[in-house]
Amino acid sequence: GLMRTKKMKYLWFVVILAIFCLTLFLARSRSKVLMRNRIYRQWSEHFVVKDGKEAYVRTTNNDKKTVVLSEAQSYGMLITVEAASKGLASQEDFDRLYRYYKNHRLDDTQLMSWKQIINKGKVTVEDQNATDGDLYIAYALIQASNQWPKQAKEYQKQAKAILEDILKYNFNEDTGVLTVGNWANQDSEFYNLMRTSDTLPHYFQVFYQLSGNGQWLKIKDEMLKRLDQISSHHETGLLPDFIWADEEGTRIADPKTIESKYDGAYSYNACRLPYNLAQSQDKTSQKLVKKMLDFFMKQRNIYAGYDLKGNALNQHQAASFIAPVVYAAADENDYLKLVQQSKYIFMQDLPLGNYYDATMTTMIALDLF
Repeated sequence: GLMRTKKMKYLWFVVILAIFCLTLFLARSRSKVLMRNRIYRQWSEHFVVKDGKEAYVRTTNNDKKTVVLSEAQSYGMLITVEAASKGLASQEDFDRLYRYYKNHRLDDTQLMSWKQIINKGKVTVEDQNATDGDLYIAYALIQASNQWPKQAKEYQKQAKAILEDILKYNFNEDTGVLTVGNWANQDSEFYNLMRTSDTLPHYFQVFYQLSGNGQWLKIKDEMLKRLDQISSHHETGLLPDFIWADEEGTRIADPKTIESKYDGAYSYNACRLPYNLAQSQDKTSQKLVKKMLDFFMKQRNIYAGYDLKGNALNQHQAASFIAPVVYAAADENDYLKLVQQSKYIFMQDLPLGNYYDATMTTMIALDLF
């Protein structure tokens, strides 16, 4: 009888342990879901402004003047379709943002004006596009076609129209690389300037699948090749915000080439690259992102920008630099330390004072959890 009692005791112990582990697991995954839902709710309540049948994403916290950027609108569309797949947003939420895009296209194109300023009811619209915004909008529409099959035809038709215009107005014929915008055309001194974060290998693959146009695979390979050339010159593997990609070769942009004194540094554009690259299974993408993660593994903190030698540009931290690294590290056991030391950014309130930090955090939280 003693053997049997021991066996029963052991069995009970195993059952209780199993229940405990399951409860812990469910509590943890539930807390991740609650965290993700809270982040999305904070983001949408603070940044999404409904205006009649439209909605836009505001990038400023100024009562008198609102700035809308195609980049912000496109992130909003991406976030909303992702939130819808988790039951947090509706098709109408997406369509409101989509209508705003449709009403702010450049004349005779499918590309969105890169900036609108709404000041006391008056709207000023810039008549140029920014390539990244339109790439994201096209991808958001493809995601929407998967999410809402009844409207799939319309969403896909519009995505294809955008992609055709990107190839028409944002493509450098000489190098096979995407330009920074329709204004950086053949007559412009910026024709060969490349925004490194416009390298979206996973998106390009999906664009090829939708359109059947092999040009997208060539663009993917060409832009990754340019990043690889820069990455191989530095032990850190860090990439700058902007590079010159011309027929002679690839070189880092000088400070103040176009946006800031950090144009040649790993700054507010390039910080998206760990996210962009990690989304793709492409060999070069994976090689580039692992080299960057190896650099971040050696750092005690992730700061808001670095020179390419790996010196921090300042001593403050920003979620837009941390969240993409967490995303890239989350799949790889070798890099779990980066997830552990940085996941606090998802546990605290969203940084509502900064549209970019809040938006990157929200997008990545919805992707990860």
